[in-house]
Amino acid sequence: PKATDAYHVFTSGQQKIQQGLLRDGYELISEALNLLNNVYGAMHPEIAACARLLARLNYIMGDYQEALAYQQRAVLMSERVLGIDHPNTITEYAHLALYCFANNQISTALSLLYRARYLALLCHGENHPEVALFDSNIGLILQAVGEFDLSLRYLQKALELNTRFFGDQSLKVAMSYHFIARAESCKGDFRTALNHEKEAYTIYKQSLGEGHERTKESSECLKHLTQQAVKFQKTMNEIYKGDSKVSIPPIQIQTPSLANVLDTLNLIN
Repeated sequence: PKATDAYHVFTSGQQKIQQGLLRDGYELISEALNLLNNVYGAMHPEIAACARLLARLNYIMGDYQEALAYQQRAVLMSERVLGIDHPNTITEYAHLALYCFANNQISTALSLLYRARYLALLCHGENHPEVALFDSNIGLILQAVGEFDLSLRYLQKALELNTRFFGDQSLKVAMSYHFIARAESCKGDFRTALNHEKEAYTIYKQSLGEGHERTKESSECLKHLTQQAVKFQKTMNEIYKGDSKVSIPPIQIQTPSLANVLDTLNLIN
C-alpha cells in the first residue's frame, strides 16, 4: 500500500520549512511519521527519511538531544532496509556524528566519521568529493582534541580532493587552506600557516570581495599569524646570537574551542 495521506502531509511540512516556518513544518512532519508508521509498520525507507528530517529540524532549533535520538533511529532503519553500504546509510552516519559532537560525545563522533569514511571508500574509493567532506570533518574534530599532526593528514587529503573536483579557486579549497593554516598555527608552525592562509585570503578576496565576512576573518587571521611569526623569529635570532638574557615571550596559540569547531562543522555540512 501507498501512504498517500502521509506523503501529502510530508510535502506540506517541507513547504512550511522552505518558508521558514520551522515549528509548523516540524508538527506536520511528525504527523506524517505517525501516518507512515500506521501504514508501513516499523521499518521503511520513507520512515527513515522522515526521522532524518525531524532530527535536522531539532538540530536547527537547538534541541541537540532530540536530534540525536531521531538520527539514531534513521541510521538503524537505513542500515536494515537499504544496507550498510548504501549511500544514504553513509550520509546518515555523518549526520549522527555531527549530532554526537554537538552533545559533547566527541570520541563517538570520531568513531562514526571513521566508519562513514570506511564505507565511502568501499563504495566509491578514495577519489570522491564526499570523502573530502569526511576528511574535513575528521580533521576539525581532531583539532578540537589537540591531535594536530593527525588532523593535518586528513585536512591535506581533503584539500587535494577539493582541488581536484572543484578547481583551484573554489571556496571549498579556500576553506581547506584555512583549516590547514589553523592546525599549523596550533603546532607553532606560523610561517607555513601564513602561506596557507594567504592562499585562502586570495581566493576569498577574488570570489567574495574584501567586504565579505569570510575575507575579513581570513585577513584577521593573517595579521595574527604575521605577528606571531615575527615574534617567534626574533626570539630565535636572539637565541642563535647566544644572548643568555633572552626571555622567550609567550606565543599565542589559538586552539579552537569546541563551540568554534561546532560552528565550523555546521558550516561545511
